[in-house]
Amino acid sequence: MMLGLPSTTEVDRRLPKEAFYGNLKLNRKTKGQFVSQVERIVIANSIKTTTANVLDGENVHEILIMEIASKGEPVSDAVLLAIEQANQHSMVFVCKEGEAQRLVIHRQGTHSAPSLEKLVMRGPTLDDVWDSFCAQIVFGTMDGSDVDTRINQTKRRTDLEAEIEKLDAACRTTEQINRKNELFAQLKAKKLELRSIDDSGRGN
Repeated sequence: MMLGLPSTTEVDRRLPKEAFYGNLKLNRKTKGQFVSQVERIVIANSIKTTTANVLDGENVHEILIMEIASKGEPVSDAVLLAIEQANQHSMVFVCKEGEAQRLVIHRQGTHSAPSLEKLVMRGPTLDDVWDSFCAQIVFGTMDGSDVDTRINQTKRRTDLEAEIEKLDAACRTTEQINRKNELFAQLKAKKLELRSIDDSGRGN
């Protein structure tokens, strides 16, 4: 049973990868990655009102669990995006790469969970289920509230930490007083912003 999902959602339908790299307008690199990286593409599960005890969503009407078996090396994100864009459904990719498995979603960027073996359907609608799936993969929690805001905050936190590290190093090496003061003011502002994000996260 794929990811512990209800048996009523099981599809297990193999899709010929040639249908993607043969019919889609792909650049040469992505087409080559289909050939060299992908062993098979399988629709493992389809979660919708007729297969699961869940109401239709305003934005999400079906969630597909896509099993992508590789020839060994990790499947590139360009390949996964091409598959998703050809279908227009919300998708969770289960990438099987040798003995390893990782779950991948695209939402405000690409996110993966290399050790997640189960997804829990949570919420009354497909919108809620999709939000919860995303939260499980991105944050390791079933709480699907404000997922986009939390993803953006996480990305901003990562960017700020990198900026703070760079500014701190510059402050230590700069000898010109005016420039050092300018860098220090920027560093202080970045640290305040980071603290604000962390405080907001604790409030949630």
